[in-house]
Amino acid sequence: MDNKLYVANLADSVTEDHLRELFSQHGEVTAVEFGTDESYNVRYALVTMGSEKTANKANHGLNGQALEGRALAISWWDADLSKELMGKQRKTMEEIAAALGETQKIPLRQLEMLVRLCGTSFAQALLKDAQDVEAAGGMMTKDGARRRTLGGVFFELVKPRISAPVRYLVITRKGKPPVEQPAEEGAEGAGDAANVGT
Repeated sequence: MDNKLYVANLADSVTEDHLRELFSQHGEVTAVEFGTDESYNVRYALVTMGSEKTANKANHGLNGQALEGRALAISWWDADLSKELMGKQRKTMEEIAAALGETQKIPLRQLEMLVRLCGTSFAQALLKDAQDVEAAGGMMTKDGARRRTLGGVFFELVKPRISAPVRYLVITRKGKPPVEQPAEEGAEGAGDAANVGT
């Protein structure tokens, strides 16, 4: 994990100054860059903190905080698979799964990967958003045939709020980590792991 945070669910009115002022409460901000996620046509920002420690503090302290009328969704830009799910993270994952009523293998695996890559604060803030949507009348499926389950709302909200490399693992691969294939002689970067985010 590094010190670059992916900040999503941004209002159009959010500026670099807004983000610098907010994130600097948790440490030095070395860069703020804006971009558009073409898959969902949503705006995001990459906020680089001075260290991994201050990035962690900002992630935990600011997830779900309102800025210009929207709750910020903050996660890591990169999909760092070197860290395993810790005890507290597993407990949070299980609590969120219970709240969503998820018992099926694939959603549980997706939720585990989401918590592992984005952190507990991100997942808890997202659960609150999903519960708010549900309380306000819910969300219909794309074809309008039925109302989504709470778990369906949660995962629909996830998609535009995570970076492409994280989305690849959580959504496209359905939470399944890539399996590294043995590299052929002279070949570098063989296997799925080299294609994360593509």
